[in-house]
Amino acid sequence: ECALGQATTDEECAYEQFFPLCEAGETMGCITPTSMVRDGLKRGLAMEAETGINAFKVGFIGSTDTHNANPGDAEEYDYRGSAGVFSSPAAKRLSTDNPKRTQLLRNPGGLAAVWAHENTRDALFDSMKRREAYGTSGTRIQLRFFAGEAYSEAMLAAPDAIAQAYASGVPMGGDLRLPPDATPTFMVIAQMDPMSVPLDRVQVIKGWLADGKAHERVTDVACSDGRQPGLRGRCPDLVAPVDLSNCSPSAGQGAGQLSAVWSDPDYDPAEHAFYYLRVLEIPTCRWSTYDALRLGQAPEQDLPATQQERAWSSPIWSRPPQRP
Repeated sequence: ECALGQATTDEECAYEQFFPLCEAGETMGCITPTSMVRDGLKRGLAMEAETGINAFKVGFIGSTDTHNANPGDAEEYDYRGSAGVFSSPAAKRLSTDNPKRTQLLRNPGGLAAVWAHENTRDALFDSMKRREAYGTSGTRIQLRFFAGEAYSEAMLAAPDAIAQAYASGVPMGGDLRLPPDATPTFMVIAQMDPMSVPLDRVQVIKGWLADGKAHERVTDVACSDGRQPGLRGRCPDLVAPVDLSNCSPSAGQGAGQLSAVWSDPDYDPAEHAFYYLRVLEIPTCRWSTYDALRLGQAPEQDLPATQQERAWSSPIWSRPPQRP
């Protein structure tokens, strides 16, 4: 999603970051911010402000990159390695003999989700062309994201909330262009994967140009368990950890659904900006912890024992009003 340490302080963006950041002079086996999607979105804003064309107006998906002939098998507890012949059994996956430890840094991969009017090839491709798609880290979270001028909290409870959202705004992947005196509102609806764990929070990530420079901000807009975002727009942290003796998730925490209508308090109609959602589940064990338990050994000390599965919506782009 983005490169922690250079272009952002957003700790959650470094989820399963495969390579370390490049040091001065390094070009191989490392990454730079330009390898990351958020940096590409920012560069697209700068390009559009200068030339009128955004070449990086991309939608989001998630996918697996394994070689096991099992597409969609993205559960952490069932991970067999990215290429079973080289990475099974579990003892081989957890081996530290490889100095680069690349196998330990891999993960089961993600899933692509597409909102379409019907389950046909033409409808699916039409949806992808308009970027009405989102990616997950492997869980099956359902995610909706809209922007418009007149959304309200009451709409969230309406039986036709989605129809109203389409009628008066744009979905993920769309362009929002409002009159100069209007302020956008964003509608968020996220539902948990019924085969996974509840949701922890929903965040809006904004990127914008000001004074010729790209900026970003992460705001928690919906918290589970009755928690409320603090002054800095952040949900208080969950308190109960995962039971690492058996990978049982925290009982009684999280929410089956999180929804919100949010307005950007710093919205400027003259700015080029993008907004996208990130939805986090409550913590669960990483695949390497499941493997360690099966082998009767402690989890790797220099790997995260737990992780938070998530989903990322395609962005919505806010564009300055058209000149007469």
